[in-house]
Amino acid sequence: MSSNLQADLVAALSAIRNPALDGKANYGKYATLPACLEAARQTLSHHNLSVMQMTHTDPDRLVTRIIHTSGEFIEDGGVPLLCENKANPQKMGSAITYARRYGLCAMLGIVGEEDDDGQRATPAQELPAAARPKPAPPRRVADDIPFAPQDSRNDWRSWVDEQIAGFAKHRTTVEHKTWSTTVKDDRENCEREAPAEHERLLSAYVTRKTELEKGV
Repeated sequence: MSSNLQADLVAALSAIRNPALDGKANYGKYATLPACLEAARQTLSHHNLSVMQMTHTDPDRLVTRIIHTSGEFIEDGGVPLLCENKANPQKMGSAITYARRYGLCAMLGIVGEEDDDGQRATPAQELPAAARPKPAPPRRVADDIPFAPQDSRNDWRSWVDEQIAGFAKHRTTVEHKTWSTTVKDDRENCEREAPAEHERLLSAYVTRKTELEKGV
């Protein structure tokens, strides 16, 4: 990395601000992809930088690249496109949008959703009984996969901890990718009910995938 790229990148990362939380979901407010891109481009352009995101295959992933006017660039290892039905344009589009938002925020160190630590600390019993969603019955996807929790964020946190601990046992990228397919329904439930835990799981998945690709 040249001194010019390094200096401009450091300046940009120091100046960039979190995007506006212009989207709303059942778990709270979040920054949509356009809001994340607007926050990124406004700062990067002032420091001779731009951003590019592209999809790669084998394995399917989305790569975020920061490009300097000198022609140099840095990029991440890619965020997995976790979409089982790639023939469905809507589902594939949603997977790409999520990966772009997650990859951009991670690359630039910005936060794209509300801090939900306070929500985690709120006891479930404070909600009226009629307003609480009924938990789905637990489903065992494999003998060595724990039951997926359905009723609280604390349970999801424990489930994610167990999955991350299991990543260390994966010895090949094929085995690692098979895990993603095996727990597909659980991952989707986790993303819907505890998005922060899902992002933690996804980050650990990407880290282990990179390690396996390097032979670690």
